[in-house]
Amino acid sequence: MTESEIVYKNLAEQSFVGVYISQDGKFQYANPRMAEIFGYGLEDFIKKLGPEDVVHPADWPEIKERSKKRLIGEIEKDYYCFRGIKKDHSVIYLEVYGSVIVFQGRRAVTGVVNDITAKMIAEEALQRELKRRNDFINIAAHELRTPLQPVYAYLDLMLTDPEIYGLNDQGKKTVTQLKWSIDHEVALVNRILELSILKIEKEKITPLLREFSPKRLVDLVLRSHRMRSDAEIEIAIPDDVTITSDVDYIYGILAELCSNAVLYSNPVRKITIGYKEEKDSIGIFVQDNGIGIPPEEIKNIFRPFYIVDAPSPSRKYGRMGLGLTLAKERAELLGGGIEARSEVGQGSIFIVKLPKKYHKAGTP
Repeated sequence: MTESEIVYKNLAEQSFVGVYISQDGKFQYANPRMAEIFGYGLEDFIKKLGPEDVVHPADWPEIKERSKKRLIGEIEKDYYCFRGIKKDHSVIYLEVYGSVIVFQGRRAVTGVVNDITAKMIAEEALQRELKRRNDFINIAAHELRTPLQPVYAYLDLMLTDPEIYGLNDQGKKTVTQLKWSIDHEVALVNRILELSILKIEKEKITPLLREFSPKRLVDLVLRSHRMRSDAEIEIAIPDDVTITSDVDYIYGILAELCSNAVLYSNPVRKITIGYKEEKDSIGIFVQDNGIGIPPEEIKNIFRPFYIVDAPSPSRKYGRMGLGLTLAKERAELLGGGIEARSEVGQGSIFIVKLPKKYHKAGTP
């Protein structure tokens, strides 16, 4: 045995992960951890068992094909996960980093095996819990909205023909206020539902990407929400700039940030909406001349139901403390995020940072 082989064997023998060499359908070498993972002693494992004996039958065809491709040189290195079968027939989850070596003059498959059973069980339990929560939220949202629909319709009918229902001016104001309260309640339920879906189903949501002009989108946001009547707003985005992203999500993000800027700006309210471009990302920012945010509060402003100046002004403006949370979740879904900077009495700036090229979370 050469010096390098001795070093390799000593390292493998002391490793916390399984190490193996497979040739002619049998494990020609395995370290103690490899045999332990499958519940065997080394004497019952080496040269007596092979990969087919410890891989789940449903996963074996794929594992066999991967090993074959490594042996014939189609792929040099490989990474994959599979289910294994222990000596007591229990199922475990494993990940493998595999390659090819020359063993006793011939090509052989080798690899490092890590037992990820505990991790997989925890993830499966988490997914079950998330599904349970999601189902509960969907049912709760439906049950909260349903009773309000006939009430809202009846109030709307009263306002359509107030004389029939004997409504004077004060009565009409009261009914209008009741309708506003119902609208507010429905909006709250809808936002809670959207937030829960974004948090729980984020990995399953694929944005609809298309090219559009951010300047035109900002103008649409301002016109749709009639914000120009409440503030002096400058759109500092070049006419020829286009970006590729999900226009509906960007619209929602900008609507939240712009409405916040209008709400918290000091008269005369001055807001600037601009654009900046870096090497791998683009940024759309909303800057106001408002009351600002204390440094100790910056880290909390994206938390659900968190309102910096609660309780008094928050109730005055009918705020829910979900707008920034939703905006942040939407930005993250698009592969980016939102950065906030502020100084008390000097205003705030919120920067929506997005990648130039979208990649779904978890993909290379």
